[in-house]
Amino acid sequence: VDAPQGRVELRGVSFSYGGSWAVRDISFSIEPGRTVAIVGASGAGKTTVAALLAGLLVPDAGEVLVDGHPVSSLSDRERIARLATVSQEVHVFSGTLRQDLTLARPEATDDELLDALRRVNATAWFERLPEGLDTVVGARGLQLDPVAAQQLALARVLLLDPAVIVMDEATAEAGSAGAEALERAADEVTRDRSALVIAHRLDQASRAD
Repeated sequence: VDAPQGRVELRGVSFSYGGSWAVRDISFSIEPGRTVAIVGASGAGKTTVAALLAGLLVPDAGEVLVDGHPVSSLSDRERIARLATVSQEVHVFSGTLRQDLTLARPEATDDELLDALRRVNATAWFERLPEGLDTVVGARGLQLDPVAAQQLALARVLLLDPAVIVMDEATAEAGSAGAEALERAADEVTRDRSALVIAHRLDQASRAD
C-alpha cells in the first residue's frame, strides 16, 4: 500500500444504529495537512462521523476513503499508520510512564519520549514525578488528573505520527485552567497533519481551515 498522505474523503455517507439515521448523505474532504471542524449540538451525529472516519463503524451507504482506500479495507497495521483518534475519554494504562508511552512506538528512545511530553506541554507535571519515566501511573500507581491524562494521550499520538488525526471533543473536559494548555497541545499534534476536529463550541473550531 502506498505511503500515507492524509487525504480524507467521505462520499454520500449514511449510517444508522438500527433505527433512524444517525447521519445521512454526508460528503466532505480534507486535503493533506488541513484541519476541518465539525460543530453541532449533542446528538447531532458528530461522534458518529468521527467513528466512521476512524474505521470503527462501517457506513450503511457511501464511502469513507483515506488516501483513496476505503478505511474498512485497511489492515490494522495500515490503519494505525494512517490515522489515530483522541477522544475526551482517554485511558492511562497501568505501568510505568515509559511503558504507557512506548505502546505507541516500542522502539522510541527516552529522549524521544521526553520530547513528545515537552511538545504537549506536560513538562511541568512530569518534572514533579518522583521517578521520571519509571514512575508507575494508572490504576496501580499515580493517578493523573484529566488534563495530564489527555496530554499523555496526545504525546502517544505524536509518537505514532499518523497522517490523519480525529480529535473527538479532545479538549472538552479540561475546564478553564487546563483548556489553554490542551488547546496548545492539540495545535502541536494537528500541525502538518490532516485533522478532523469535533467540537461543541464555535471557539474550539476557530483554528480550523
